[in-house]
Amino acid sequence: MSDKGKALPDYTDPVLLEALTELKAVFNEGISEYQLIKQLQQPPWLLFDGVELSEPLAMFRCHFVLFNALYSLSEAWRQQGLGELDIHTLNIRLKPATAYTAGVTGHDGLKAYYLNWGNFTDTNGADVEALLDDFWQRMAGRDLPPGDVAKARLTLELDTEGELTTAELKKQYRKLLQQHHPDKGGSTAKAQEISQAYRILCGQHN
Repeated sequence: MSDKGKALPDYTDPVLLEALTELKAVFNEGISEYQLIKQLQQPPWLLFDGVELSEPLAMFRCHFVLFNALYSLSEAWRQQGLGELDIHTLNIRLKPATAYTAGVTGHDGLKAYYLNWGNFTDTNGADVEALLDDFWQRMAGRDLPPGDVAKARLTLELDTEGELTTAELKKQYRKLLQQHHPDKGGSTAKAQEISQAYRILCGQHN
């Protein structure tokens, strides 16, 4: 059976989107991709941990995942009138929002490229796609045992049962991360645990 026309999974990490939102101020002055990755590797985010940036394929994957999140966030900010990101490897900068038009517009062949996960998976063929799918299923919590989901709810100090909106989940995640941020006397391990629980519960909403 052909995969042509089949919708691709969305591999975007919700913790990465939250981290970039929290780091919004750095985009006012502008920041290079390399500097941004270094910030994301620090507590409490610890994203791209262990990525060997001198290894071409690893760097490509890291770059693609980051730019996918940046373009997604830029589009959301533009629709909200908060500004939009001018995204280049040497400088990622927040600028005033242009008038919103649905769909990909302007110069954004690049935007279309990075928002298409097919361009990521095709770079290394079917094996990488299967690897990624397995990775994000475990990270996002799809197909996890009910006990793991209940534990994630407890970690985020939520009721173990009952409906939970995305807005409520995000609000609680941000609240706890602020409380346990290493810069505010919290522990890196606890911050990681909170982020992992957030990934799991986000996966239940997909």
